[in-house]
Amino acid sequence: MSRSQKQDPRSAATKEKIIKAYLQILSEKCSGCISVSEICEIADIHRSTFYRHFEKAHDIEIDIEKTVLKTFSDILDNTPLDDFINGRKTFLRTVSETIKNDLSFYSKVLMINRRVDFIEKIDATIRNKLKETLSEKTELSEDEIDYVFTFAVAGRVAVYRKWILSGFKQSEDTISSILEKVSSNGFDSFLHQ
Repeated sequence: MSRSQKQDPRSAATKEKIIKAYLQILSEKCSGCISVSEICEIADIHRSTFYRHFEKAHDIEIDIEKTVLKTFSDILDNTPLDDFINGRKTFLRTVSETIKNDLSFYSKVLMINRRVDFIEKIDATIRNKLKETLSEKTELSEDEIDYVFTFAVAGRVAVYRKWILSGFKQSEDTISSILEKVSSNGFDSFLHQ
């Protein structure tokens, strides 16, 4: 995308329409079955407009993935390592609020990724960012750090995935509290109440 497109609010609005149309169709079809024509029809745009933003329909999925990964990366950039490791509610609440503020988007992102690889990309983004920081503050080997973060991050990602798919049955406080307790004290925090 050119620099002028990033600065033009109309261009950004059009791109958003294209993404919303793609997500709308995605609720009925697999991502590989979505055509540019269908997207253009629902977004009420011409094909040439579509091609100013994306080369093919699959590029929308790639753009969505980059947006989500950047969002989680930015959250981590603004979170002290101790808040993540100790499962502090401030970090967990930020993630929960980010997801809940756009339930429709994240629910549909999970639909794109009925396949597991996108969840794994989120997991890897978080894990790699934290490993860099933790490796300077621990005597654990790189493999040991990887095991620790694989366990911690995969569990949190799975909880958020379940929460989104349940339509946010539990409150943000409940989810944050559960994750905080498990992060701080493991399952013992639930067995000795």
